[in-house]
Amino acid sequence: MASQNEAAALFACTKCRSMKQKCDRIKPCCGRCTSRGEICHYPHSRRTNVGRTTRVRELEVKLGFSARSSPLLPDLIGHTDSSTASNTGGPVVGPWSAELLSTGTTEQRLPSEVVEYLTDSYFDKWHHVAPMLHQARYTMSLQLPPHMRPPMCLQYIVMAWGAEMGKTHRHLSFPFYQRARAYAAADEIKTWCLMCYFEAHYLLFPRSSISISRAIRIAQMLGLHRVDAVNLESIYLIPPPQSWLEAEERRRTWWALYCSDRLVGGTTGLPVLINEQEIYARLPASEAAFETGAEEITSLWTSNLRPEGQEFSPFARRALAASLFHQSFLTSDPAALNEDPGGLKTSMYWKRHREIDNNLVLLLQALPDDTKLPKQIRCRNATFVNIIIHMSTICLHRAAISKMKILDLPQNMISRSRARLVCAAEEILEIFRMMSDVDENLKNSILTFSIYMVSQVLLEDLDTEEGHLSRQDNLDFILHLMILSAKTLHNPVTLSMAMQLAMEMSQRGLNSTAVEAAIELLYTHTLTPAFTKDSTPSSNIIFRLPASYQM
Repeated sequence: MASQNEAAALFACTKCRSMKQKCDRIKPCCGRCTSRGEICHYPHSRRTNVGRTTRVRELEVKLGFSARSSPLLPDLIGHTDSSTASNTGGPVVGPWSAELLSTGTTEQRLPSEVVEYLTDSYFDKWHHVAPMLHQARYTMSLQLPPHMRPPMCLQYIVMAWGAEMGKTHRHLSFPFYQRARAYAAADEIKTWCLMCYFEAHYLLFPRSSISISRAIRIAQMLGLHRVDAVNLESIYLIPPPQSWLEAEERRRTWWALYCSDRLVGGTTGLPVLINEQEIYARLPASEAAFETGAEEITSLWTSNLRPEGQEFSPFARRALAASLFHQSFLTSDPAALNEDPGGLKTSMYWKRHREIDNNLVLLLQALPDDTKLPKQIRCRNATFVNIIIHMSTICLHRAAISKMKILDLPQNMISRSRARLVCAAEEILEIFRMMSDVDENLKNSILTFSIYMVSQVLLEDLDTEEGHLSRQDNLDFILHLMILSAKTLHNPVTLSMAMQLAMEMSQRGLNSTAVEAAIELLYTHTLTPAFTKDSTPSSNIIFRLPASYQM
């Protein structure tokens, strides 16, 4: 027995290993577990390091066996590969049975090395999009007994994004998504939130909208939008948070949903589901405070929140940018353009326009060093926030130009707005030129949307001959980005955009080798137009698919 104890002391305890922290290996309980009051367990042998190829082979065998043996997920793997190759809009998902609701939360475990690898890939490359999971707590929970682990639906959608962000396991991403969707219970908010991004990536926009709507409504029923309310007017379905960290995780889940709601509304034209007047939740704390659990007091959300003179976390700035983007989009609504034709100082439209424009400028100027470009060009959150701000400027001033034309305002005013429009488009282009990992960034459909919006500004910009040549070069650069992403990563959104943009350039006589390369894709892929624009001059670009491709 003594020899066994000595052997066990040679290895770090399971808690320290899962959190990747140094263990002092004191028996029977290490110092970290003692300070936290946790149960300390030492392994009796070193974990075997299995090669990646072997792990992938084992994973494929398990997925294939489970798909063949389970009536709940028929032919999961076989249909995915063939559908991916034949349909640029993403694999066709077959109907799934209501029996899936009773599948439980456990099944045959995948190799732990594969789970760890894909989970790390998710947190390294996609977590910044919806930073609502606590990395250390989530990773550690995967080592717990089956009934204490995260729900299988959440595990699978995390692994789906981890697989999607790399080449080795990408062919497993859609099977993982299908399993996540099959296992998803009605109360899994985080799963539906991450699922909506995955569905948008595969051009499943209606399904993506339904997923985020489901998540938002459940979150409202659970009271996440009033997590910091003092006097609760309603009885919610979950007890109050027991710690600041638990409350912060609820806040982050809510703000991830809020950002999705505003971005979906601004890119599809669908009505938003969240009323800002009903939010009583503090803005997210800093990443350092969230990771360490150190309490940090932040501002409450108000509809007239001003970015100047306040300290906001990166996630909070993301929420502010998403809010301003949707406000800018609403100014292009025909009803807004046709309302009170008062003067520039008295009209409600121009008051809103100036307020949004000022807030965009202030937010951009108030960005701290950890979000400013080009210094933080490798920070995905920094690039995202900056691009959203410039997208908002484009939406705002496109609508303003239409309003000025309706009111027959002086040409110099139109020229000033057009200058702001072109400047914002050039800023987005410059950000993409500086990126070293453009392909991975274009996995985010919002960033693909932004670069397509830039292409529309360039196509509409009627300037001098010198400007025409510059516009051609910029459009070719955008096309090259989209073609590369479509071919190397099989990105359905960039593929659709490349073909649409090439056809628009060809119709205007802007021919080039990039246009020819994009048009060649029409011979090997089915064109699924992802972007459209209504008939009114003020309309901004939105995601919308033909009726035949809706679900």
